[in-house]
Amino acid sequence: MATWIRCTTAEGSEVRLNVDHIAMVRQYRKERGGTGSEVFFAGGVPSALVVQEDQEHLTGRLGPSR
Repeated sequence: MATWIRCTTAEGSEVRLNVDHIAMVRQYRKERGGTGSEVFFAGGVPSALVVQEDQEHLTGRLGPSR
């Protein structure tokens, strides 16, 4: 069964991402003082998406449940 996480795009739209399709999450433009995360997908379109949630929030949701 797919696991979905709710995120907010940089433009303020709500999206739901299927965790099974996420390949990598990294902080968005940290060197320029950017906030949020860039989510990269394993394949398909789009190949990446910028969301307002920070990397710790997203990767914490991807980790094993306690």
